[in-house]
Amino acid sequence: MEEIEQFNQRLKAERQIATFAIGTLLIGGLSLTLPLWNDATKYSETLFCFTGNNQPCKGEQIKRGISWMIEQERRNFTFDAHVKTLRILPAESPAAPLYGLAGTVALLSAYAGSKTLTDSQEKAIHSQLSLLKVKALENDLIVQNHLELTQFSKQQQSAVTKQAIARNATETIEAMKSLNESALDEINGRMQGETALKSHELNLSELDKQIIDNRLAAAKATKELNKLQDSKQDSQTSTQVSPDEQLKNTLIDALKNHEDGYLWKIINSLKPLWLIGNQGSGKTYTATAIALIRKYCLDAPIHQLIDRHATGDNADVWKLLDAASKAESEDEISLAFEDCCERWLTRIKQKPTTKQQVICDEFTNLKSLCGESAIAFFKMSLTDTRKAKEYLLGITHNATNESFPDGTASARKSGTVLLEKFSANGETPLKRVVVRYGLVDEQGNNLDDVEKTLPNWFHPEKIYQHFNGKPLSFED
Repeated sequence: MEEIEQFNQRLKAERQIATFAIGTLLIGGLSLTLPLWNDATKYSETLFCFTGNNQPCKGEQIKRGISWMIEQERRNFTFDAHVKTLRILPAESPAAPLYGLAGTVALLSAYAGSKTLTDSQEKAIHSQLSLLKVKALENDLIVQNHLELTQFSKQQQSAVTKQAIARNATETIEAMKSLNESALDEINGRMQGETALKSHELNLSELDKQIIDNRLAAAKATKELNKLQDSKQDSQTSTQVSPDEQLKNTLIDALKNHEDGYLWKIINSLKPLWLIGNQGSGKTYTATAIALIRKYCLDAPIHQLIDRHATGDNADVWKLLDAASKAESEDEISLAFEDCCERWLTRIKQKPTTKQQVICDEFTNLKSLCGESAIAFFKMSLTDTRKAKEYLLGITHNATNESFPDGTASARKSGTVLLEKFSANGETPLKRVVVRYGLVDEQGNNLDDVEKTLPNWFHPEKIYQHFNGKPLSFED
């Protein structure tokens, strides 16, 4: 408050000084302009008349004009020959124009001084208010930090006090026990220790057994895969296929044989793929399964994962992807959207031969949170991802304009694949899916709202294990 009072006093002093100076200039300026308004002549005047042949001037022929203006006109020969100068009348108030000029300067100075004072005090007031706001915020932070430190100190003191009381109570109880009770406690403790040790050994043996079973299953599956691959090879082909290639081929064959191979067409396409569906319909699990198939079967690693819950609710399933980078916060996601747009343009110029993936979850919320960067990301994905050899896999709430940028409805229908998932109770996903658009028939005609299903084995954990020691049997 003292600082504000001093500031007000300073402004008041400035106004008093300025008022005195401006008032003086106003009074002086008005006083100096008063001679301009009297009836006295301010300039010397000339009496003249127009006559011919040196005839005498009569009363109505006599004219009166300002001398310097008459002198300007006398330069005209014709005018000079017909004009007869009679008399020069001196000015009654020759200094009046100078007073008027000085008065005008004084009045303009008064206006400039008033304007300068107003602007300077306005800036000073705004500056003072900003400074007061900053100091108020600093005080709030200091008080908040002090309260937090006080609360933390009390919590720690309370925890220490509880531990001390509990320890004293335990020591008191132990001191009150008889020798037989102490011996019984010792026996119970020894038995609990032996039980825990046996339980640990049992867990280890169960793990060893599971490892052996997994190895046997893997060996059996590899053997079956080898047999299946050998039966499909051409008799004239001697090319040897690695176990990894066998795993890829069997999975791709299973996808191609499931319901006319629609699922493999979607996965193999470079069109942006968007999943929609209600809560509990398994959008994230389906997206992870598709991304894993693209990673292992199409050699397309996951370059970028954009999800506000990447290390939260979805962490257990996203970790199977082993994404090169993740974006969680709003700032990170905005930068990730801008990075995608720049990267696609760079890859298009480089004409890449390798493929990679970018995954974006909950785009509906990201569109409202990130604004223009999210809108630019989506619009560029409609044309640039195919040329950049980059698979885009997105998840959003629905197919309305609220989920996507305005003005992109026709472009979405012609340039993306939209797959809808379902759930009957909001918790358990159904095998039923509907390809809203993006599929075409053998003649290239668009197919809309195509009812399909997902295989029973289409689960991210099973697909991950298929390439990590536990191959699938692909039995629906």
